[in-house]
Amino acid sequence: MISIIGIPTDTNSSFMSGASQAPPIIMREFNSDATNKFSENGIDLGEENIWIDRGNLTIDEPHNEFELISNAIQSELTENNFCISIGGDHSITYPIIAAHRKFFPKINIVHFDAHPDLYDNYDNNPYSHASPFARIMENDLARSLTQIGIRTMNTLQKDQAELYNVNVITMDEFSSDLKLKFEEPVYISIDLDGIDPAFAPG
Repeated sequence: MISIIGIPTDTNSSFMSGASQAPPIIMREFNSDATNKFSENGIDLGEENIWIDRGNLTIDEPHNEFELISNAIQSELTENNFCISIGGDHSITYPIIAAHRKFFPKINIVHFDAHPDLYDNYDNNPYSHASPFARIMENDLARSLTQIGIRTMNTLQKDQAELYNVNVITMDEFSSDLKLKFEEPVYISIDLDGIDPAFAPG
């Protein structure tokens, strides 16, 4: 079973707030009468017993939110659910992967983003939305990290990418015929700014 859980937080966002409001908006559009739920390969996502909406995680203790997030994901994985998490700022990826690591010790990450999010410490916050993959890789929570669509690689993050042996595919290197091969499970992380701003201007 696939479960979907909203994680409405942006407490670790350094620039703008508002990402915490995204989960219910995304689900509202998914359930909009203006579209149907057939996927590109013909699966009807409107059928019963394909996925379950867990709603939004209640984060009433911001100082403890990573533990709440990790526990929620671990609960889904314990029930053998493949969990789709909707944020929220990108800092949530660290506690999500920490939960997955307990079930998939050789997990690989494919990360679509304009930014590498590899800062060791951004704005005096090591758990910033700009730092989740530094925390993941330094704690050996993933076997590999492949980043696709990067277009803001600076010297600091380039050094981090080399330190953690990150496979970086910049936007100008990307090709639609790109093929990746993994022997072990893969976790996909998508930051919307990895999409061309012409199509996702917000």
